[in-house]
Amino acid sequence: MKTICYILLLLIVYSCNTEVTITPIEVSPSWRGTQGKLVVKKGDLVDTIYDCHFGYTPEYKLLKHLDKEYLFTSCEMNNGGDNYQTFGLWSLEDATFLDTIFFKELNISKEIQIKDKTYNWIRRKGNLKLDNSTIVFEMDSIVTLVENDEIMNTISSGKSFKRIKLK
Repeated sequence: MKTICYILLLLIVYSCNTEVTITPIEVSPSWRGTQGKLVVKKGDLVDTIYDCHFGYTPEYKLLKHLDKEYLFTSCEMNNGGDNYQTFGLWSLEDATFLDTIFFKELNISKEIQIKDKTYNWIRRKGNLKLDNSTIVFEMDSIVTLVENDEIMNTISSGKSFKRIKLK
């Protein structure tokens, strides 16, 4: 009888486990487009996020906001003259486990030939944060005039914000 009580107690404790565990899995890159994996577990819920290239896994962090949990992922991808960064925010709530709340692929740098030896470099930085039940995605752009690997002038810079209300 004592053994049955211990087993029952163990099952109750195990079924109440709501801790989130994340296991990054780098995949052997057979080609550049091979994505890495993040296996996300919460109790009995398990799902996988695929992102990045060359088999690398995205960077990630857990976020808590207003009694809810989220997973933020980001990955930089080199594509020659055009480089990209992804930003993802995923739900960790039981009813919406790993539903995509926000996903953005941003071209973070681009090289353009203007004349024989003059280039424009467009560089962007993205930042995602949670603020009062709102996702705020901030993008900062800087366009520079470059000659012979020297920055000659900053042509323009600017910031844009995208706000998405959380439900």
